[in-house]
Amino acid sequence: MTTRPISEKAKTMPRNAIREIMELAGGRKDIIHLEVGEPDFSTPDHIVEAAYQALKEGWTKYVPGAGIPALREQIARRASGRAGRAVEADRVVVTVGAVGALYTAILMLCDAGDEVLIPDPCWPNYASIPHIVGATPVRYSQLASRRFLPDLDEVEAKVTAKTKAIMINTPGNPTGVVFPGETMRGLVDVARRHDLYLISDEVYEDFVYEGEHVSASSFGLDEQVFVVSGVSKSYAMTGWRLGYLICPPGMSDLATALQDPTVASAAAATQKAAEAALASSQDCVAEAAAIFRRRRDVLLQVLGNTGLMLAEPDGAFYALVGIGDRHPDSTTFAKALIAERKVATVPGLTFGPSCDKAVRVAFTIDDEVLRQGLEILRDYVEGG
Repeated sequence: MTTRPISEKAKTMPRNAIREIMELAGGRKDIIHLEVGEPDFSTPDHIVEAAYQALKEGWTKYVPGAGIPALREQIARRASGRAGRAVEADRVVVTVGAVGALYTAILMLCDAGDEVLIPDPCWPNYASIPHIVGATPVRYSQLASRRFLPDLDEVEAKVTAKTKAIMINTPGNPTGVVFPGETMRGLVDVARRHDLYLISDEVYEDFVYEGEHVSASSFGLDEQVFVVSGVSKSYAMTGWRLGYLICPPGMSDLATALQDPTVASAAAATQKAAEAALASSQDCVAEAAAIFRRRRDVLLQVLGNTGLMLAEPDGAFYALVGIGDRHPDSTTFAKALIAERKVATVPGLTFGPSCDKAVRVAFTIDDEVLRQGLEILRDYVEGG
């Protein structure tokens, strides 16, 4: 008796080395974790308490697929502040994590054979989500020599009759880049000229150390712009799995319907926690941003004069570090660094072919442990 083959899309989906490294490092003692892209502190008490109270009050049932109305209103107020213009609550769809928002947007826009422009480097799910739905991810470069900013002429040159959307990310993972306003405007203009959708992942929007975050929603192209964000990073809520998608007018109903066969909706108590996070004092976000700024400065102190850091991070909590010529590739390097020096980093190759001579570090751990890990990484690259 034979077994029918599994899906080719499943077998050929690009793999995420972040999970692989986390699993490799997770089974070892005394590892310094520079690979984990999440805050190392707990969700603020008032947010946890809001979820607890919600559970006690009976928020344990089904909720609307687009999200609890009060939460959608809070998200719309936040988005309006970012955009500098009104964003209506009926354009907001609450999702299971920001990745759920990205998946929903791509599923809504793409048929088999369509193309989606994605940056190189980028978070690996930007490649795997189009792959799952049968679309083709096409990479445009964000070179270290340009401080990881896209070349607008190159992006435009990549557009074909099959292109459906451009995906962008600012502040960026894995680069820490923050797009200046003129870059954001230029990308919006490319989308406008070619009648493309722009999917802007802005989940790190609260962590900016140089310049300022400019949302893609600031330029009046509402009919073609999707904005992705969530509460995971800003409020140390990665495990709560709560994101959101701000859709072009008239498209939120379809986005909501597409969640039905996958997740139905985000959990009720999680939504109540997110509502409390957005509605209450934002001091906890400012405190978190101050912590990551201080840790970014530790990164600059250890690596700033070495030539190893490919660009100083302006935002998020990541940096790409070059591994030098004596190491053959980023995967071999990252595994050897764990085995020999007990420091975990993410191979640059997982973010795109341009980064196989780099690793990503996350400055999301205690300052002194971070300093120790970065010094070990520096010395290992330099031959120590």
